[in-house]
Amino acid sequence: MSDRPQIVRANDAAEPLSGVVGVSRGHYRRERESSPHSRKFVVVTLALVAVAIAAIVGAILILVGGGHAGPPPQWSAWSPSQGGIAGERQIADEVAPFYRATPATQLAVVTVQNVSSTGTEQVAVRDPNNGTLAGLTGTTAIYNVCGLGTNCAIAAGTPSSSRLLLLRREALELSLYTFKYIGNISNVVAILPPGHTSTSNPQKLTPNPPAPGTSTTTTAPLDLAVVFQRASLKSFLGQPLRATLPEQVPPLPSQMDSAPEAELVSVVTSQALFKQQLVQAQDGTSVLVLDPLPPQ
Repeated sequence: MSDRPQIVRANDAAEPLSGVVGVSRGHYRRERESSPHSRKFVVVTLALVAVAIAAIVGAILILVGGGHAGPPPQWSAWSPSQGGIAGERQIADEVAPFYRATPATQLAVVTVQNVSSTGTEQVAVRDPNNGTLAGLTGTTAIYNVCGLGTNCAIAAGTPSSSRLLLLRREALELSLYTFKYIGNISNVVAILPPGHTSTSNPQKLTPNPPAPGTSTTTTAPLDLAVVFQRASLKSFLGQPLRATLPEQVPPLPSQMDSAPEAELVSVVTSQALFKQQLVQAQDGTSVLVLDPLPPQ
């Protein structure tokens, strides 16, 4: 049954007048006098048509209005209130407490190192082919992820590949927030806590040094950094943070391997791992030297 108003139509067939020979003048006058009713009928019909047209136009406007996309979703529920170094510190203070070594122990604290945007002597990357050093182009934000133990080591738990993956997740989250909200940053370096080793052939990360006499491969302590350039994470800046890192509360180290984002974190950070060491240049300035590692 239609919900449109029913329009009553006039009968097109006129009453036959055959057989009525003598029509009185008075009867004819009465027919003439009834004509105003037909005009009223036309007015009512036009009004109903106008109502129907208005209803159709309203429906079209509703459909067109409903087709418009609403405001885009927020990239994150939280954002820093300041830019520059102050904004970076706010990001560090926001992110770090959520990463836990155990439910009762924070994994690490995060501090910000202030480096100049033009000081190529501050951060340099070594070319693995010829050993030459080249400064990072543009402004660099440096986060120092420091454990609560001696010399920034993580105090709780034991080193493991799962814990390293969780640290890589933290470095990724710090970088995403920085690129999203600190507009002039071109690079983000996250220096990870110590406690890693590498084998000499091939250079592969291991969570613990091997026991003496159990391996003929040379091992050495390895200090790690995760380094991102803005272009490498550009695709993640156009979608909400929770589309990349779906868990509001990061997993514990023991849960990281089975986390929804574990594979993504592993892939995205695998080519962003660098050996890092702080050396002193001839002019007395400190240089953070980064050596790229094979994908892990």
